[in-house]
Amino acid sequence: MHWSKIKTPVYLAIIVIMTIAAFVISYDTQYGTFRIRLGLDLKSGSHITIKLNPVKDPTTGEVRKIDKAVVDQTIAVLKRRLDPNGVKEIVIQPEGVDRLIIEIPEETDVKKAVDLIKQTAFLEFKETYFDNVKKKLEWRTVLTGTAIKTATAEMSGHGEPYVSFVLQKGAVRDFAKITERNINKPLGIFFDDEMIDSPNVKEPITGGQGQISGGKMNLEDCQKLAVLLNAGALPVKVEVLESMTVSPTLGHESLMKSLMAMVIALVLIMLFMIWYYKIPGFLANIALIIYAIVVLASMVIGKFTLTLPGIAGFILSIGMAVDANILIFERMREEVVADKTLKKSVELGFHRAFTSIIDGHVTTFLGALVLYYFGSSSIKGFGLTLMLGTFFSIFTAVFITRVFVELFVHNDIMTDNHKMYGV
Repeated sequence: MHWSKIKTPVYLAIIVIMTIAAFVISYDTQYGTFRIRLGLDLKSGSHITIKLNPVKDPTTGEVRKIDKAVVDQTIAVLKRRLDPNGVKEIVIQPEGVDRLIIEIPEETDVKKAVDLIKQTAFLEFKETYFDNVKKKLEWRTVLTGTAIKTATAEMSGHGEPYVSFVLQKGAVRDFAKITERNINKPLGIFFDDEMIDSPNVKEPITGGQGQISGGKMNLEDCQKLAVLLNAGALPVKVEVLESMTVSPTLGHESLMKSLMAMVIALVLIMLFMIWYYKIPGFLANIALIIYAIVVLASMVIGKFTLTLPGIAGFILSIGMAVDANILIFERMREEVVADKTLKKSVELGFHRAFTSIIDGHVTTFLGALVLYYFGSSSIKGFGLTLMLGTFFSIFTAVFITRVFVELFVHNDIMTDNHKMYGV
């Protein structure tokens, strides 16, 4: 069997399989919702902007500059602090050289989040020594919180909360030596330069485990300290520049209005395409629905977060997809007017409109890429959805729509009435 006779059915089967797969990926049938992650402007949560400031290392005396390594380490520490179980889908992204934007979905207690973020969480174990200059006992750091592997908040048999910790394997011997030389002496435990405990050492601690307690610490304080110790210390000090909370009501209202705008835009575009281009317009509308499903599926696969500007970019990309179809259909009309057959007009229409479609889409894609690369967080969302939409709109116009139109024309479906093909 010749390929030209079976290529349209084969392509149609590919489109159907691709559409079903994209729908399964993007839509959760159990909950009846799309799996796309929503930004804070579409649901409740906290939005915080912080600035990273250089700080001197207390053990080495060196000042750490803000570079990519410091930014990456800060992001990792903050994610472990704010989402220790890894289920909140927290978004932390750099802005410029020394700023981070933190978005915590469904967290309405912004003060609690800010308190966790601001703390350097630098733990120090200190021993006493006699300062000959000051003629008095002073504290000096002998071990830091980097030596701790895990920390857990627990309750003693007397109902007193404490933090139990396990040391890293390489720090067990160092801790044993420190406690051995400080028998019957206090071992100070300082957190961000504030003493939280100074127990007297009764015997060397060789098992690599210990406890942190204090008269002022309740169970909540111990749990918070355990989270901070498990997350690790920040390599720099942070300054909170902006913090705000998006209420569930406001987020839901924004989402509903955005979806309404999207539906209205789609309906108006589809009605115009059917009214003006008849059968090709109807087929382009089907391709447009497939296009929307594929774009959503790609955002789910890429774990992108949809924001209000992102929805705007998506709606604009729908316009780009329709524009490509209009270029093709107008070329088809010109060929029919020039006394070409409908089959030949379809072939020439897609062929001659291709260059114009590529030119328009490439320039739009490059503009969206610049917005994504240089823009702030909200502008990045707009640029990202516009890039995705522009990429898939080319595929929709030159492949999906063409398969549908050729299926109708090659099977002589109403081909004797050119008016039904917009001519």
